[in-house]
Amino acid sequence: MKMPRNGTRYSEEFKKNTIRMINEGRSVQSVAEDLGVSDQTIYRWMERDKVKENPDQARIQELEAKLKAAEKRTAELEEAVGNLKKGYSHFRKSTPEVMYYQLIRDSRSEHSVAKMCYYLELSRSNYYAWINRKPSLRQKDDAQILELIKESHQASKGIYGLDKILADVREQRQCSRKRVNRLMKENGICSIRRRKYKATTNSNHSMPVAENLLNQDFEVNAPNKVWVCDISYLPTEEGWDYLATVKDLYHKEIVGWAMNSTMTRELVIEALQNAINKHRPHEGLIHHSDRGSQYCSRDYQALLAKHNMRPSMSRKGNCYDNAPAESFFGTIKSEMIYLHKFKTRKEARKAVFEYIEIFYNRKRRHQNLNYLSPIEYLKKYKLSTSSKGKAKTQTLSSTA
Repeated sequence: MKMPRNGTRYSEEFKKNTIRMINEGRSVQSVAEDLGVSDQTIYRWMERDKVKENPDQARIQELEAKLKAAEKRTAELEEAVGNLKKGYSHFRKSTPEVMYYQLIRDSRSEHSVAKMCYYLELSRSNYYAWINRKPSLRQKDDAQILELIKESHQASKGIYGLDKILADVREQRQCSRKRVNRLMKENGICSIRRRKYKATTNSNHSMPVAENLLNQDFEVNAPNKVWVCDISYLPTEEGWDYLATVKDLYHKEIVGWAMNSTMTRELVIEALQNAINKHRPHEGLIHHSDRGSQYCSRDYQALLAKHNMRPSMSRKGNCYDNAPAESFFGTIKSEMIYLHKFKTRKEARKAVFEYIEIFYNRKRRHQNLNYLSPIEYLKKYKLSTSSKGKAKTQTLSSTA
């Protein structure tokens, strides 16, 4: 059965998270850009919930963050100067003067240059001669590339390593891999070390299971042909919270997801329904999962049948049969969940929403997608198919 394709429908959870971001001080425009939702749609949700935009809150939070960073930097510099003075008699002989000049340059907004030169027994005229020297073209070029590297590293919250940072830099300018690697090493920039992910499944039940239609053949030539699904857990101080996801095998987007404090069939039904509402797939789509009781339940299988989806299930005890779905949990756990200690389930769900909807789907580069994000890869596919369709139409017209 084909469903109408007259617009995207968003879940109530998606709307609540969007409104929550507005309440925390984000502007409607920035939230709309991050989530790929129109301003008018968000204003409609705000009007429904009687929410008003606070334009000053975001600026206040930004200034508070800058102040906190400045205070931390001042404390670090004061400690550095103190340590230098303590061991001055030893380091003065072995430390190049240029390192002292760099310290003075970095500290001049907090301390007097004259006083620092006095305490470090350096000539002010020599310092100013060093500070006014003209950098070489190579040094200027390195500085520009380093800024691009830092922007990429910060935007990914420290997740990106060399290859993905290189892809970001090359969007702005040409640069060799060796050069980016050197600048990252010189400035101590590296990716967060990933922890190994252990997947868990529960297939001990007597319900009917579906045939494995994929057989580990994960090559797909278009979106909405194969969806892979899985469930995992997040620890919080309130107890476990469970995340169910639906992933498009073609462009790796998490097309639907849901969270709950219990791992029931309602959880996976909500995730699948969100995916259906948002993407309106054609009939015949292959839905692949493990043999978990939630996926084998009568209600879940009825939902698949209602939308003419073809169920497919992994073999018992073979995690490789559903590797693409499980790989997402390995990614989110190593890149986000393992780096935080969540006090509440609400806090965990907020973090998951922002990771999936803002970072993973829209910004995170995937090596298998030629270092594009899932949304960028999908746009490229749609543009390509649109161009081919126009070319075919023109050919038919010319031969008629």
